[in-house]
Amino acid sequence: MIPVRIKNKFSDHPQKIMRPVSIRLSEEMIELLEATSSELGFKRIQGLIRLYIRQGLDRDHQDYTLAHDEVFIETLRKRGVSQRIIDEAIVVTHNNSITHPLTELQNDD
Repeated sequence: MIPVRIKNKFSDHPQKIMRPVSIRLSEEMIELLEATSSELGFKRIQGLIRLYIRQGLDRDHQDYTLAHDEVFIETLRKRGVSQRIIDEAIVVTHNNSITHPLTELQNDD
């Protein structure tokens, strides 16, 4: 496998380098994350956790927007999340006015 740093030198579509982090969560929180992630179509809780972090960053930092995170969006697509849900989540997050829970975005798929 070619390291990302080398691959990015020769690619028209460079990838962002991801670093692992460690976090301790209660069993109750993990169970709730697992239930919510499966309801929303995520295969694992990692994608849902990233979404929640990005929503918080978008809310707290005006110079950050979920729409600019191409790696995250492409990962969602590869995992089967529909483009309509991705687009609606970006709009909801970008407008900083979450009036509908994410589960409502799942309807009509």
